[in-house]
Amino acid sequence: MDLKQLISSQPIIGLSPLDGITDEAFRLTQCHFAKPDIIFTEFVSAEGLAHNAVKLYDHLLFLPEERPVIGQLFGKDPDSFYLAATILCHLGFDGIDINMGCPARTVTQHGSGAALIEKPELASEIIKAVQQAVKNKTKLKDLKLKQKTIDKVETFRGTSLQNNNPTISVKTRLGINESVIETWIPFLLKHNLDFLTLHGRTLKQGYSGVADWSEIQTAANIAKTFNTPILGNGDIKSRQQGIEYCHKYGVNGVLIGRAAMGNPWVFSDHIATYAEKFAAMKFHTQKFIDLFSGRRFEPLRRHFLLYTLGHPRAKELRLKICQLTSIDQLLAIEANFLNC
Repeated sequence: MDLKQLISSQPIIGLSPLDGITDEAFRLTQCHFAKPDIIFTEFVSAEGLAHNAVKLYDHLLFLPEERPVIGQLFGKDPDSFYLAATILCHLGFDGIDINMGCPARTVTQHGSGAALIEKPELASEIIKAVQQAVKNKTKLKDLKLKQKTIDKVETFRGTSLQNNNPTISVKTRLGINESVIETWIPFLLKHNLDFLTLHGRTLKQGYSGVADWSEIQTAANIAKTFNTPILGNGDIKSRQQGIEYCHKYGVNGVLIGRAAMGNPWVFSDHIATYAEKFAAMKFHTQKFIDLFSGRRFEPLRRHFLLYTLGHPRAKELRLKICQLTSIDQLLAIEANFLNC
């Protein structure tokens, strides 16, 4: 069953893209303990890929066990999206998602992410560029990329094969300062997307307040008139809640993001023991070391701090976690973590 059929045929509970969070080590850990129905990568700059920034390929690593996996792009230049989407096809992604929802100022101040909600003509050009890239099936050698980039793509493909028919989707928000879904959602859906994801907050809200699922429901009703699947996003804390929201609000699925941090079992609703939590921390650390041997240990700390939620010795453990710089130091706190 291909990705489009999967999303159309059953309630989907997927892993949302989170910048700086859902890297390959995180996603492999997630799949090992409770696999989501679909997975998104961190977002990657279309302009960066188009300009031969080979360091960005670390954000596009994936293995077959993650499938179906969707690569997410952000940016504001349609030509760059064409090149980047072609590269994602060659890397074998099951889908290509266009970010029109990131609220981070570092992204929106340059006209990307959620800022595109106020630039519908540019948003349209970007969607059409991605669609054209998938349709044209351009060879890498014809993209006028530097040889180092072509070599990187060939290296990263590994066991993946070029995907000539990835889904094309958009992830967006309700609006900038207030909801504009009555006009924005129909505008997007006129582009014959394979599916759409809507986060139930505005750009101004960022991640504050509460996601407005009544607005997501309105968008779902609009999407039905276009026969386009729609996923909802915002404040989902369990697989069971996700399934309930699919039925309650008429969406084809939901994406879980922040609730998966420190709790990979969110996709199975298993209540983990502290021994299981520490096993997940060790697994995540080893994957991180194997994949990113040159990186500092700090990115793992934010994950591990969340594993201590509810722990009777949380304060003591957090002080130790904030000082971790190696897997040996992590192993040294195992007894403290399990002794509760």
